[in-house]
Amino acid sequence: MKIKTKVSFKEYVKLLYSLAYRKPIMRLLIGVSVLTLLWIVLFYLHIFDLPKPIIYQYITLLLIAVVQPIVIYSTIWQNYHSSNHLRETLEMELTEEEIKITGESFYMEILWQKMFKIVEEPHWFLIYQNNLSAILIPKKELSSSEITDFKKILKQVPNVPVQLKV
Repeated sequence: MKIKTKVSFKEYVKLLYSLAYRKPIMRLLIGVSVLTLLWIVLFYLHIFDLPKPIIYQYITLLLIAVVQPIVIYSTIWQNYHSSNHLRETLEMELTEEEIKITGESFYMEILWQKMFKIVEEPHWFLIYQNNLSAILIPKKELSSSEITDFKKILKQVPNVPVQLKV
């Protein structure tokens, strides 16, 4: 099976934000910021008899709601623009034994059993080489029959955790 793909910056940002904000610690931080915002709003509306928010509540809200997303975005921007692999058009050949990737500046062959894990997302297949680096395959580049064939290949990969959607 052959796939030709190019991941845009916008697609990359959406993917990484969705992966980042799926983590339990990030959800907890969002919960803290929502509760802090509620506290501030309810205090100033005089709906409940709440203690007056002090500077720490405002700083916490600013850090979680503004600074954190900006830091994540700048990290994504630096990662995308410093990597030739992400910005290049890639041609991938998927076989039962390996994945061959040809970019404009590189060629790579990797055996499936050397992968860290493989995860199917709603719009992506993520083939992790380690816990931080993944080969991205957008599902929009695949027909439904190619997705089915690709899943068959992935189900046969030995000794690699494969998380597929049903």
